[in-house]
Amino acid sequence: QIEQLLAASTATQAEARRLSTALRSGAGVQGRWGEQMLRNVLELAGMRAGTDFTEQVYVDAGGGAQRPDVTVRLPGSGLFVIDSKCSTTAYLEAQDAPDGPASEAAYARHAASVRMHMLALANKAYWSQFETSPDFVVMFIPGDAFLSAAQERLPDLHTQAMERRVILATPSSLFALCKAVSYGWRVEAQARNAKEIATLGRELYKRLSVMGEHVSGLGKALGAAVGKYNAFVGSLETRVLVQARRFEELHADNPASPIAELTRIDAPVGPVAEADILTLPEATHTSAA
Repeated sequence: QIEQLLAASTATQAEARRLSTALRSGAGVQGRWGEQMLRNVLELAGMRAGTDFTEQVYVDAGGGAQRPDVTVRLPGSGLFVIDSKCSTTAYLEAQDAPDGPASEAAYARHAASVRMHMLALANKAYWSQFETSPDFVVMFIPGDAFLSAAQERLPDLHTQAMERRVILATPSSLFALCKAVSYGWRVEAQARNAKEIATLGRELYKRLSVMGEHVSGLGKALGAAVGKYNAFVGSLETRVLVQARRFEELHADNPASPIAELTRIDAPVGPVAEADILTLPEATHTSAA
């Protein structure tokens, strides 16, 4: 087991060296790594590419086209821009420096590089190129240690960035920001659903009202039919059948069965109350549940 642990540690160190070598190989590799880190953070925050955020959007800036790394959609048709700035060369040199002065000099170059990227991003003024964007841009630094090392050498780095409408964000802070955006989308969806539910409720009430009028008309028609039926039965019994039954009294030769006595319908057709329409039987509630 100890040999396996040593082998795993050696493999991890080898992978770390390969990553360090790759990050030193040029700005292109560092940029792609930073963009991948940015995409990972957005997806971990519950956002979907192409729906909640869009990558590599071309923007006509008048003097030439610009391409921010990511635009994030906000509730209310808004959006904000995130640009990944990854400069790790000086930081890695500081980590590998053999002595204190050389390490500190490398850290100073790293801080200057972060500040230079921040100033360049502020000059692009992405917020002015989107009508629905708030007046800031997020500068994503793909590691808390990178920003912490720069802030130790430039304590006013955050202040300078905010004065220029640039928000410095690491994976942890950007994750929290995107979670807040996702929560805003959920609240907007709930509000939209509540509005639709209210519309459906008004429409349902209108339809129930029309249905109640139809049921009430049907009840009146049934009541009128019952009254006509009873009048017909009364007339038939008192003026026709009473005469026909005299054949039975006279013992006439009649092969048919005796004439049955007709009865009136005494149960009235009651009016339909609103509660009768809106209240379901308990059995219906049980089956629906």
